[in-house]
Amino acid sequence: MQALIGQFSRFAVENNITKNDWEMAATEFGVHGKATNIDRFYRSWHFGDDDRQVTAARFLRSVADDDEDVALGIMRRMYTMANSDEETLQQYPALEVLEDDDREPAGITAPQISIHSEQFLDIDNVPGTFYPDLVENINRCYSLGIYDATLVLTRKLLENLVIDILRDQYGKQEINLYYLPDNHRFSKFSDLIDSFETNLGDFKHLSGGLDSDFIDELNSFRQDANAEAHSIETNITESDIEGYREQAQHASKVLFRVWRNM
Repeated sequence: MQALIGQFSRFAVENNITKNDWEMAATEFGVHGKATNIDRFYRSWHFGDDDRQVTAARFLRSVADDDEDVALGIMRRMYTMANSDEETLQQYPALEVLEDDDREPAGITAPQISIHSEQFLDIDNVPGTFYPDLVENINRCYSLGIYDATLVLTRKLLENLVIDILRDQYGKQEINLYYLPDNHRFSKFSDLIDSFETNLGDFKHLSGGLDSDFIDELNSFRQDANAEAHSIETNITESDIEGYREQAQHASKVLFRVWRNM
């Protein structure tokens, strides 16, 4: 476990894991409170500081001290979201355990009683290699009544869709629209939405519903998801989540349609 934590924390730095990624995983596996109590953990990843690896290792060791399966689950979830390739395991051999699907991690996979039979995001033929698993995780969280993780993961979905749309449209020539080269990380979600809105005319032919109302809806969901993810006491009601569900369903379908038609 110590070797895995050491290598994964370095892997996370080199693969541009973000503060939002850590918040999502910590919330999903029920250790967000522990993460906030680790000195400078979220702050170092938010600002891309040099001590990111140290704070990540400290957080993961703290989690592993209580439950190694939870620490393993967090690392496995984030590993699947990173852009790993065949050379990854040569450089970080301890990460091989994260590709072992036979071992079931703790966290949101543990409960087996579904609260909802319907899906939070009812989307057919989800494109790409990253998004199908993400949509599945969102729907699983919703079905089990883990509403804070549902919102954090959905926020991640919408944020990444906007990144992919801007990146595919403008490439490296206009990289500042979605990426901060000096900081080696993507722009924050609010800035991504601003870039998308400024250039909305370049995308209107790809999907209906792309107007100022859509931008307001996207911003509204971002703000609501942020508030829920960062609140000390999360109490999302059935009524709340159904309102978020309608917003998320519409926004994700429009963005997927734009991305498919590019």
